[in-house]
Amino acid sequence: MTRASKSVLLVAAVLVAAASLLPLRAQEPAAAPTPAAPKGIALSGSVKKAGVVDGARLAALSRHAVLAKVPGASRYRGTFETEGVSLKELLESAEVAKATNDNFDRPLDLAVVVTGRDGKKALFSWGELFLGGDAGAALLVERMRPLVPHHHEAIEDPRFAPGSWFGVEAREKLDVSGCAGCHDGGKLGKIDVPRGLCLVPTRDATGRRFVEDVVSIEVRQAGFPAPPRKRDLKDPWVEAPAFVLPDGSSTPLTVAALKAVPRAGGADDGIGLGRGFHGHRSFEGASLAALLKSKLPAGTDPGLLFVVVTASDGYRSLYSGGEVLLSRLPENVLLVDTEGGKPLLRKSGRLESYARADFFVDRSVRNLAEVRVLIAR
Repeated sequence: MTRASKSVLLVAAVLVAAASLLPLRAQEPAAAPTPAAPKGIALSGSVKKAGVVDGARLAALSRHAVLAKVPGASRYRGTFETEGVSLKELLESAEVAKATNDNFDRPLDLAVVVTGRDGKKALFSWGELFLGGDAGAALLVERMRPLVPHHHEAIEDPRFAPGSWFGVEAREKLDVSGCAGCHDGGKLGKIDVPRGLCLVPTRDATGRRFVEDVVSIEVRQAGFPAPPRKRDLKDPWVEAPAFVLPDGSSTPLTVAALKAVPRAGGADDGIGLGRGFHGHRSFEGASLAALLKSKLPAGTDPGLLFVVVTASDGYRSLYSGGEVLLSRLPENVLLVDTEGGKPLLRKSGRLESYARADFFVDRSVRNLAEVRVLIAR
């Protein structure tokens, strides 16, 4: 080793030693990790398996697809192909069961309230979810893609190609620019792809009950107990059932009152959930939608409305404002007063509720004594 090399090594050793004698700088504490945002949906109310619905729980359910028209605060946001799980099947896996005794042990008078991160709520009846003979009236959508007119230019985003699916995580980050001129010659502006897990009503004519970024689902009981069941009534006839509004005011449903609103009819082979056949019949009655429109104040939100119909023997059912007022099926829910062209038999009462979209007839309430309109909070 040369003298120069030894000098270099000596200097290096001195520097290292000196550095070891210097006071150490106090290390700044490491920043605490930011907790991950909670994932999943809070499921509560009248279910046996309440808790958080996460991706694994959703992944165990079958997939369904539907087209959805998505509303915005001030304008139409677009039409989307959507894919997700049935709200009905999710609730089946959670085992719906009444939490408290309300004198009526069947789930026919339960409501399901879905809430989004922005506070928007939409109400569905147990019956419209479970009695339609299909996947139900609502999907929890995990994937969606905008329907872009084929003659328009591609959307101006490098991550987007026509036909691309956007999952929940992608939608949370996406800011899709508008496509080229639409039919009025102007630009659409931005296609606002909804964020998060979304609730899509599958039978509504409008998107009023569409809920973006769902955070909770609550299965609620009607809010007031049914009268004790009177299975041995000798004469269940009620001449003029009471029509009760949310403010507590009541009017009788007289023959004249029912004739003053539009009517509709149909025919059906009555099948119950127990698979019993109740016979073929034709029927006609007053439109419950028309009756509600004539009685409720302007601006009443149909997405939060529900109607509980109760028989003189205590049997009852619940219909959502959505299935009554927003359904693609005109005059979906009827107050039936004729069968086979004749008034109902006395043993059936003067009025019967009937939902034409139902496959099973369990929500049909004969011997109507009361029709009560309520608003969910």
